Amino acid sequence: MKITTEPLGNRQLLLTIQVDEERTQQAMRQVARRIAKEVRIPGFRKGKAPYDRIVQRYGEDTLRKEAADMLVQDVYREALEEEGIESYAAGVLDEVILNPLTFEFIVPLHPTVDLGDYRSFRLTYPRVEPRREEIRLALERMRQENAVLEPVERPAALHDVAVIDLVGRTDKGEVFFKDDNVHVLLDARNSYLAPGFAEAIVGMEVGEERTLVLTLPDDFPREDLRGEEAEFTVTLVELYERILPDLDDDLARTVGNFDSLAELRQHVEQQLRQAARERADREYTEQVLEAIIRRARIEYPPVMLEQELDEVVKEIEQAVKREERLSLDDYLRIRGRTMEELREELKPQAEARLKRALVLSEVIRLEGLEVSEEEIGAHIEKIGALWKGQADEVRSSLNSDKGRQAVRSHLLAQKAVQRLVAIAKGDMEEAGSSKQEAEK
Repeated sequence: MKITTEPLGNRQLLLTIQVDEERTQQAMRQVARRIAKEVRIPGFRKGKAPYDRIVQRYGEDTLRKEAADMLVQDVYREALEEEGIESYAAGVLDEVILNPLTFEFIVPLHPTVDLGDYRSFRLTYPRVEPRREEIRLALERMRQENAVLEPVERPAALHDVAVIDLVGRTDKGEVFFKDDNVHVLLDARNSYLAPGFAEAIVGMEVGEERTLVLTLPDDFPREDLRGEEAEFTVTLVELYERILPDLDDDLARTVGNFDSLAELRQHVEQQLRQAARERADREYTEQVLEAIIRRARIEYPPVMLEQELDEVVKEIEQAVKREERLSLDDYLRIRGRTMEELREELKPQAEARLKRALVLSEVIRLEGLEVSEEEIGAHIEKIGALWKGQADEVRSSLNSDKGRQAVRSHLLAQKAVQRLVAIAKGDMEEAGSSKQEAEK
């Protein structure tokens, strides 16, 4: 065989294989013998028609085509072995030339990831301290949540709680909303059903009926009514004034096991600090990953992106089935979209996931990260405990070979992220120096 290769970029290789004519002729004769056994040729018994007669009857190109089908898998495998090519997935037959018999394959190669000097990357961790305003607002929310409702006999005012009967109609008279004894906080920021709804009730008295004409918001649940005018018939049934408690020791004892307002304030500050730190950790981790990925040189064959895209679509399909009780095909048809449009929309997400996975895999390799069987078992127990009544079923699934491998991959990815974060903070400087000296 005559074999030539040509890089095509995107981790693909053009593999051209020209088969020796002698081998081609042998294959053609095998094809002719099979035809002679299967088809009765006039003047000859089955299996006895000579090669020339078969060629004359069916044509040389027909025999060459069938010989190509017979040889294609063998010569492809032999060419990979001879050239030492490690393909990521099966090659795609791009072209066949019959004479001389030549095959052209597009061969996807394994991805390459060059992280550069990722151990020199540093990113300052943000200072995390709750602001006084945040503490004040948290305490104010506690006051609001512990407000006492007192019935009043006067016109409705802002900050009251109104209990109303309500009917909503479109401009064509269709009833699209109806409910009784609805509790509404009359706050200018409260856009219940439509902007301006709460303010429009101000001034009503118990027993009064009022008709409101308001424009439905752009995020209204019914898409066909978004931005449309609607008529609301409101009857005020009850009216309550909200009496806020003082910000004092009594409030502290009411909301929890605190002896004083100072103790409650300290607790709120600690909670806010913890929440801010967790938020900062998440944001910092994402910033580190994005920076490492952005600095990396990543190449992969298109088939890898298609496979990742298949996984993303499968997750969307499962979510639609679970939440909408629809097949993905029906879901797309209702929304007037095609599968091709959905895949194109999801491609950036799939590409980001693929790059992230490839970078983390390279970190795992370079850092020599490992996960013990004990760690896998502990993680399975932890996940199982979250499912309570289904704990045994979940543990059984995760303890399968496939399940344990998935857990191993998850834990390794976590360790890779933790290692990158430690490097970015400078916590790995000493370890990095020791490793470099060992490698020398």
